[in-house]
Amino acid sequence: MTRYLLTLALLLAGSVYLTAAPRALPKEQASRFCQLLVFDGESKVYPLSVYAQHLVTMLCGQSSYGDYTAEQVFTGIIFYYDDWIREPFILSADPDRQMLVHELHSGATLRVFPHTDNNTITWFAPTGRILSSVDAEHRRYIQEVFTRLNAEVVAGNKNTVDAYIDRMIQYQCQFGGSKQRSQPSPLILISIFCVFLLTAITQKIKPRRWARL
Repeated sequence: MTRYLLTLALLLAGSVYLTAAPRALPKEQASRFCQLLVFDGESKVYPLSVYAQHLVTMLCGQSSYGDYTAEQVFTGIIFYYDDWIREPFILSADPDRQMLVHELHSGATLRVFPHTDNNTITWFAPTGRILSSVDAEHRRYIQEVFTRLNAEVVAGNKNTVDAYIDRMIQYQCQFGGSKQRSQPSPLILISIFCVFLLTAITQKIKPRRWARL
């Protein structure tokens, strides 16, 4: 009898595990993270929220997934990859779309770190090649901040996660450069971002396919 109950308990536990909802950042925190700007690898700088809406719509056919917002799905793939990789909309995706998911998780498409040199703005990803002109302190920050942020997310340290996100936003505002360019201008986008007009930007930008490194 005891063995039967133990077996039943294990089976029920396994069932709960298999059907458990994937973990995600709180809606407000996911939205805050997606206020960061990202370079698309070609010529445009957009809020991550645009990237999130585009990717989730491509994968799910709509800009949400159950009770999850696009920003929650997007950040879930970044920080809770093992949970989300088992979801049907990813498992059933074609190889190209699964590659896009993998590239997001790996950080390859997260070109969110601006560096200005000779009035030229270059955007770096945490796992990509970084120019030798970037000093050691900035190079270390670019390469390590997502690893540290991920650890705080998994540990559930909400206040520390908020602080990391705010610091990344400040980093973009501080190091996004100062030379005005023809549209679309990273400087203009960063300036608008710094005065909290990202909602207006998001409504006007048409989603596009994101270039790979």
